[in-house]
Amino acid sequence: MKKVLYSVITVCFLVSISLFASSDKVGTTSSMFKVLLSPKVVSLGGAYSTFNDADSLLTNPSGISKAQKKEISLAYTSWLVETNYSYLSFVFPVGSVGSFGLAVNYFSAGDIEETDVNGPTGNNFTANGILASLVYAKSLTEKISLGLGVKYYSETIEKESASTPSLDIGGLFVLNENLKLGLALQNLFGSIKFISQRDALPIVVKVGGSYEIIENLTSAVDVNLLSDNGISVNVGIEYAIKIGDIAIPVRVGYRSGNDALLGVALGAGFGYKELLSLNFAWAPSVSEIGQQTFNVGLNFKF
Repeated sequence: MKKVLYSVITVCFLVSISLFASSDKVGTTSSMFKVLLSPKVVSLGGAYSTFNDADSLLTNPSGISKAQKKEISLAYTSWLVETNYSYLSFVFPVGSVGSFGLAVNYFSAGDIEETDVNGPTGNNFTANGILASLVYAKSLTEKISLGLGVKYYSETIEKESASTPSLDIGGLFVLNENLKLGLALQNLFGSIKFISQRDALPIVVKVGGSYEIIENLTSAVDVNLLSDNGISVNVGIEYAIKIGDIAIPVRVGYRSGNDALLGVALGAGFGYKELLSLNFAWAPSVSEIGQQTFNVGLNFKF
C-alpha cells in the first residue's frame, strides 16, 4: 500500500511540475485564488499546509482527514479599495470512510466608477466572483493522509461572466508527535476567458512543514511554486496561552511575494474547550492608498 501511495504522490507531483512548466505564466483575472481569507491562515502568513481544521480546505485538502467532529468556519475580510471577501466552510467526518468538506468564497468589489477615453461616464459597474470547493480526505495510515478537492470558479465583471472547474490534490505526513509535512497541488487545470482574453488559473505547488517547538508553541513554513509569480514563502508562529478551558492563541506571520501588502500579519483569538473560537487578523498595506486589511472569523465544532 505504501509503495502504491508513494507512486501516486510522485506521479501527481511530476504532472503538476509538467503543467507548471508548460503554462503561459499569465495571471488569473481575479485575486480570489491568492487572497487569504481565514484570520488563522492570514495571521500565520499563509503557512497552513499541515493544519487540521475547516480552514485548511483551501490550503491542503488532506487537512480535514483528522477531523473528529463536524466543524463550521465563517470569515469576513475587509480588503483593499473597499473590496471584501466572505468565506464559509463545513467539515463532516464519516468514521472510517473519511471526511467531507465544503468551502464557498465570495468576492465583491462594490461599485466601480466607469470610465472611457473621455474620462468618467457617470455610470457604475460591479465585479464579483464565487469559488466553491468540494473536498474528500482520508487517513490511509496513522501517519499518511490524502485529500482531493474539486473546485468551481465563476466571475462576473459588469455584464460579462466566465467560469471554470479545477482540481486540488494534497497529502499530509505525520513524522512524529511534533513534526508534520504537507504537500498540495492546486489549480491543476482551468482558465477564465472574458471576451477574447483567456487567463489560466495559477498552478501552485505547495510544500510545507510545522514543528511544535514546545507545548503550545508551533512554527510553520510553506514554500510555494507559482506558475505566474515564481516562488513565495510563508512563515508563521503560534503560541496558545491556556487557562483552564480557555485558550488565547497569539500569532504572527510573514508572506513574501505580495505586491499589495507589506507581508507581515498579526492575529489573536479566543477559544473555549476546543469547540468554539473567535479569531482576528490584521495586515498592513504598502500601497500609496495606505490601507490595511482586517479579518474576523468564527469556528465551532459539534
